[in-house]
Order: sequence, then C-alpha cells, then structure tokens
Amino acid sequence: MVRNAGKLLRLHLAINWWLGRFPVVKTLPDGIQYRARRIESLALSVEFFDDDVLYEIEGLSPKIQTFADLGCNVGYFTCWLCHKLKTTKLKGLMVDANEDALQDARWHIEKNHLTEVHALHGLVGMGQKTGHADFFAHTSNVCSTAEPEPDTPASCWTWVQAPCLDVEDHWTRLFGNSECSLLKLDIEGSEKEFIQNETWFLKRVQTIFMEWHKRKVSLDKIKETLSSQGFVLGKILYEDSLLGTAVFKRK
Repeated sequence: MVRNAGKLLRLHLAINWWLGRFPVVKTLPDGIQYRARRIESLALSVEFFDDDVLYEIEGLSPKIQTFADLGCNVGYFTCWLCHKLKTTKLKGLMVDANEDALQDARWHIEKNHLTEVHALHGLVGMGQKTGHADFFAHTSNVCSTAEPEPDTPASCWTWVQAPCLDVEDHWTRLFGNSECSLLKLDIEGSEKEFIQNETWFLKRVQTIFMEWHKRKVSLDKIKETLSSQGFVLGKILYEDSLLGTAVFKRK
C-alpha cells in the first residue's frame, strides 16, 4: 500500500509538472477563458464547465452584480458565474490562502477582463483582522485547509503561515456599502467559524452557496446559525457521507 501510494504521488507530481509547463487553456462559447495547471484543476474544470454539476444558476436573480468567492481556489466559480450570467461586469472578491492557486485566479481575472474583481491572499473566518494563522497546503490543491484531516499522511501537507483577512473590511474598502448578491463559501471545514465570526459581512449577503463538512458541523447547526442571521435553507445541491453543498437565501 505504501509503495503504491508513493508511485501515485510521483505520478501526480509528474503530471502537474507537465501541466505547469504546458497548461490546458480552453475558451467557452461566450469567450470566457479558463486554464488548468494541475491535474486536480483539470478534473474540477470538467465538473464546472463540461458536466455543470457543482452549482445551479436556476433560482438566482439575473440581476446579480456583486459576489464573494471565499475559498476560490483557481477561480473557476467566477468564470462559471460570468458564463452563466453572460457578463464580465461583475464586482467581487476572490479569496484563498493558497498563493499558488491564486496565481490562476489572477490569470482568470486578467484574461477575462474582470476589472472590478479582486483576488486576495489570506484566511477568512478566523475571528481576527490582522496577523497570521496556520494553513496547510495539500499536494492536491483542492484539499488545502486550515485544519488538516488527522489521518492524512504528513507528506501530503506543507505548513505555511497565511494572513488573516476580515472580509467586511476589504468589501467596504473596495465596494463601499454595496450588498453582496451572492456568497460562495467553500473553505474546507472552516465554514462554521466564518458564519459565526463574519456576522457584519453576512448582513449584506442575499444568497449563499455553502459547502459544509460533517466532521466539523451538522447541517442542522448551520441552519440554526444562519436562521438567526436571516437566512433559510433553499436547496441541498449535493450530499454524501462526508460533506454537502446547499443554497441559503435571505428570508
């Protein structure tokens, strides 16, 4: 088992080395471009743009003008949202603690001329506006997290210190008192801390796409917390034994 795991890791690293030198770049019919520099990004792009299975545009207001993508990874959600809404005039934040992934997020901003979208490096939901906190970059960048799974081999993680960000502060600095039409919250197990600590920012949010991790928090607890902040569960988009994704809307 250990030998096979080592072989798989070496294969993964070799493929990512190749994609880093020769990225896959594609253009959607409406002109939105996206790229993949890692094998996990390539798989994620299929789910976003080919299979279209991660999120739903149905039920959202066609007048969405602002968004925040927390845990943006390489930025595919923003590309997907622009594609679905048929506009590149959105205003928004893309935040991730993985600086390598943010390189792709910034590439997507530049290539798609998203002049009012800003990519920020840092951790959210930590309950502090300054300073740094532990972050663990995974070999597979879609698994990077502030709290690694206890049974994951240490060789899969790289420990770094990432700056702590207060989303409300950055939002008001860039967009004043504008509402946030849509919040995508996918921060690998820290969602509970965010909805508890970022109450001021949540006051301006209208709709939330939220992933929850069952080892950290139950859906009932999330519903209870968000209900006290004016949200109601709209729909569960996906659920398995480990996690789920749901839509919450302001009452």
